[in-house]
Formats: sequence, C-alpha cells, structure tokens
Amino acid sequence: MQKLKRTATAAIGAAAALTASIGMTGTAHAATPQSVCGSGFTVRASAAIGEGPNARVYLLRNGNTACVVTFKTGSSIGNNVTINAWVDANPGPLRGDTGRYKYYAGPVKVTDSCVNWGGHYGEYWWKNTPC
Repeated sequence: MQKLKRTATAAIGAAAALTASIGMTGTAHAATPQSVCGSGFTVRASAAIGEGPNARVYLLRNGNTACVVTFKTGSSIGNNVTINAWVDANPGPLRGDTGRYKYYAGPVKVTDSCVNWGGHYGEYWWKNTPC
C-alpha cells in the first residue's frame, strides 16, 4: 500500500508540473495588442478581417511610433492559416510579419506621423492607406 501511495503522489506532482507548463506556453493567446506592442502604446484603430471575423488588425500609437499587430479570433485561434501584419511610412520601407502563427502576427513598428497599415488572414485582407 505504501508503494501505491508514493506512485499516486508522484503522478499528481507530474500532472501539476505538466499543467503549469501548459499554462506557461499558452500565454500567447492571452496577449493583448498593448502587451505585444509594449509599454505606452494605445489602440487608435482596428478592423475585422475575414468571415466571422477570423482576425482583427490593430493600429497602436506611442507618440510618433506606430505599431501594427493582427490577432486571430474565435475558432481561428490556433489554426494553421497564414496571418500578416504590416505598416509603412510614406515614403519608407514596408515592414511586415507573415507566418502560420497560432495567435498573432507582429508587432511591426515604424516611426512617422502618417502610416499606411493593414493585415491579412488567409485569403482575406484589410488595409488603410491614408498617406
């Protein structure tokens, strides 16, 4: 009986460690646009992408610095569909991040008072080009 008790205690300890590990690796989906872009950034605009929608692209600002991030939403979270976030100053190089990310693409940043920005989810895209 003593051996069974030790085995059960060890199994409970291993399960707790696994749960803690899963919790730590699962924090990315709990991220917010502000936490991804960094301290001092605030959301200035956002737009839905796709059906449902499948994702949402955010423009954040901290002074003259713009940050763009695209988050998967709802049942799209964790899937294998490509997402993208991009931003560019006019004139200036386009900066982007594209991948088969589970939770979000970005952050991408540029410093300028006027920026073009957008993102995509699979075949769906959204852009804002005021500059």
